Amino acid sequence: MKPLYQNGQTIKSLKTYFSPYFVELTQPTATKVFLLFLAILSIQGIQSIRFLYHWFLKKVSNSSLNSYYFLLSSGKIPLTALTQTTIQIALSCVPENLHQYPFFLIIDDTLQPKYGTHFDDYQLMFDHAAHNGSNYLKGHCFVGLVLSIPLWYQGKVRYLSIPIRYQLRSEKENKLELAAEMIDQALQVFPSEKKIILLCDSWYPKGAVRKAVAENPQLELISNVRVDTKLYDLPPKPTGKRGRPAKKGHVLTIQTDFELNNHTGDYVVGTRKVLTNLFPEPVYAMVTASNPENPSSYRLFISTLMPEDILMDEDELEKDFPEKNNQDNRDLLPYHLYGFRWSIEVIFYEQKTFWSFGNYMVRSKAGIENYINFTAIVYSCVQLIPFQQTQYAHLQSESAQVKKQLFGMAIQEELFFYTFVSALENRINSLAIIKAFEQWHKKKRSF
Repeated sequence: MKPLYQNGQTIKSLKTYFSPYFVELTQPTATKVFLLFLAILSIQGIQSIRFLYHWFLKKVSNSSLNSYYFLLSSGKIPLTALTQTTIQIALSCVPENLHQYPFFLIIDDTLQPKYGTHFDDYQLMFDHAAHNGSNYLKGHCFVGLVLSIPLWYQGKVRYLSIPIRYQLRSEKENKLELAAEMIDQALQVFPSEKKIILLCDSWYPKGAVRKAVAENPQLELISNVRVDTKLYDLPPKPTGKRGRPAKKGHVLTIQTDFELNNHTGDYVVGTRKVLTNLFPEPVYAMVTASNPENPSSYRLFISTLMPEDILMDEDELEKDFPEKNNQDNRDLLPYHLYGFRWSIEVIFYEQKTFWSFGNYMVRSKAGIENYINFTAIVYSCVQLIPFQQTQYAHLQSESAQVKKQLFGMAIQEELFFYTFVSALENRINSLAIIKAFEQWHKKKRSF
């Protein structure tokens, strides 16, 4: 493999990027993991681990196919450490002058159909979206965690979202507990003074996730919640009379106690500070409706972070919401920040459609989780490396799929050169041919 690292500029760059992931791995394991990363990146339309081995791995390594199956299924891959490494790389790409902007963690789950009953944790699950025409789906449920960070490109502040961890949920495990565990592991990497905003849909602001938000002063929440969530007005001022003062005001109704006087897109929005049974402190409630006369069109969002406490530049607010005055921009800011939650749905779609997310032909839970998280690491790589290494800066605005294809083509070219040279060196002294081919290859290398 040494000539491949030394002569292949793209592979050498990727080795530099991935090297922090190998700190806790043995040298043989690190080599196999790196080759799997390269295989996932360079092969389009992955069908299985065997497919990766046949078309890439056996060309660059003497390791057997079974050694890669054992690597994935043995349980020796420290996924928590890999997750934290991805976060550290992402944070290193954020310019210093953007650290005052909010960082987001986004949590959600996704279903993956599988055909065959021999996979660990294979189960029949309710599918609210009815993707296959039925409300039930046989396969796996993954809880995913995404990080969204502010970066500077195309002359503006833009948020980049990357997957940092997936966990396969067994039938006896609770999604909320898995999510809380991943959130806790991720928060260990951020500076203690940095506020992180958790975005999620109405399934997650309860149980272990609600407890994690309530107990961690570093973590804030902006979430969609059920419309029947109990809301109370703020405590009334003391009356001076005897007796314990009321801890909560009167019960609020989202259809009658919110003034829907802000317009954004097709919705009218009303906001106010309220108390809930979810958190001991007041939260910021946002009620939206597409048709105020139709009760079923109402939706409720809450934010544990008040608008005035969200540090964003006023110029950026003006760019994002030019039709509103400054006060309206600030009042609606938590609601608009919730829109970043959609990026996890985009990542699910892209990884399933273009990154062969569901094509894991390994049966054990450890093997499935390792393969899925390897694809997440490679996805994050193509998104972050243009901001980390200047020679790829021109790819910053390209989609993850375009970057994957370009990196994959470059890897395949360098692999061809490596195997071509190896074949010549084993047969005759062809230094002139090797040198000429190497010069041609270097001229062709920029992409």
